[in-house]
Amino acid sequence: MKIGLLIIATNKYINFVNPLLNSADEWFLKDHDVTYFVFTNQEISNIETKRNIKKIETVHKNWPFMTLERYKLFFNSKEILSEMDYLYYCDADMRFVNNVGDEILSDLVATQHPGHYERRGTPETNPNSLACVYPHENMQYFAGGFNGGNSKEFLKMSETLSNNIDNDYSRGIIAIWHDESHLNRYMIDNVPTKILDPSYCYPESWSIPFDKKLLALDKNHSEYRTP
Repeated sequence: MKIGLLIIATNKYINFVNPLLNSADEWFLKDHDVTYFVFTNQEISNIETKRNIKKIETVHKNWPFMTLERYKLFFNSKEILSEMDYLYYCDADMRFVNNVGDEILSDLVATQHPGHYERRGTPETNPNSLACVYPHENMQYFAGGFNGGNSKEFLKMSETLSNNIDNDYSRGIIAIWHDESHLNRYMIDNVPTKILDPSYCYPESWSIPFDKKLLALDKNHSEYRTP
């Protein structure tokens, strides 16, 4: 299979990419043809990897727009990304620490949020937002840090999320957890074909009853959100 791993790493986030890709070389879908797509405004020629790596030139925007508009970046790159069989998005500040294999290959893949495992979590509740989840709707809260699926479904999701986020913003609305809020709304309307447990978004300093497969690294958020 041709797999694309998508990483957004503008400005200081580029410092996470080399160790992330080194870990992906070792643990991520080792039996497949993986290409790393790095969305960045930084140089990537010094990044070491055994696999194909492609830079997609990206203009940095201040917080929260790099996260709010991530699915717009993906949909705007649909021509090159549609060449892949599967696409997976991974936060730059993560690290693979165990085998992530064929169990993740499915049409639409979501990861249970480690802080809201098998719970409703904190969805958007503003009825004026297209991310709104209403009280009568049952849901499992998903993390924004790792998700994917086949390229057709992933790009379809990216288009919908991008359009809904733009629609909200045009009316002065930003959902409570940005793109993650819209992702959770989407997963209610489009039930994932594969739900991964919090092993695939395991907070580095936590101790939870799951295997560590993909760590969400500890960091000073304010340091990385400054221009």
